[in-house]
Amino acid sequence: MKTETFERLTRISDKYEQTREFGKLCQQLVALAFDLAGFKVNEVRLVEGVDIDVLAQSGEKYAVEVKTTVLKSIKFGQKDVDGLQKRKEDGYQPVLAVLRLERFSDWIFANADTIKPGSIYIDSLRVHRLHDLGERICPLFDEATKDHYNGIMQNAQKYLDNILRQKGVKVRR
Repeated sequence: MKTETFERLTRISDKYEQTREFGKLCQQLVALAFDLAGFKVNEVRLVEGVDIDVLAQSGEKYAVEVKTTVLKSIKFGQKDVDGLQKRKEDGYQPVLAVLRLERFSDWIFANADTIKPGSIYIDSLRVHRLHDLGERICPLFDEATKDHYNGIMQNAQKYLDNILRQKGVKVRR
């Protein structure tokens, strides 16, 4: 990610991390990046279930579980695995999207088909990486963060909920 994106995300995290809102804001920004890439974002779930369902113009369907952290590992729970498996039964490719918030890091979009639940070292996800998807979405995450930074700093999730709904996305709270 660009240095400017890291700095914006750090300020967002500083403002909202105590309310545990930062991860949800990143989730919404990932959904907006998919939208910018030409995907149809069907649904964003901010409470229960897989975080984002998207449909590519070519017909591929992705169910995306989003994780953010400042640590070197993430917790990938059994409920995450079960949720992705359920979406797979509906024809979606299960994807784990992970961002470690540190300078010069970027999103990892990983095929979650064979990832087991537990504490997962982020660098170990590289073998599962979906390179093409990451190359499409990562630059657009920078763009979405830049475009919506001021709105996020003023109204957080409420602002992004409205933007997503204007695009026809179903947002579940």
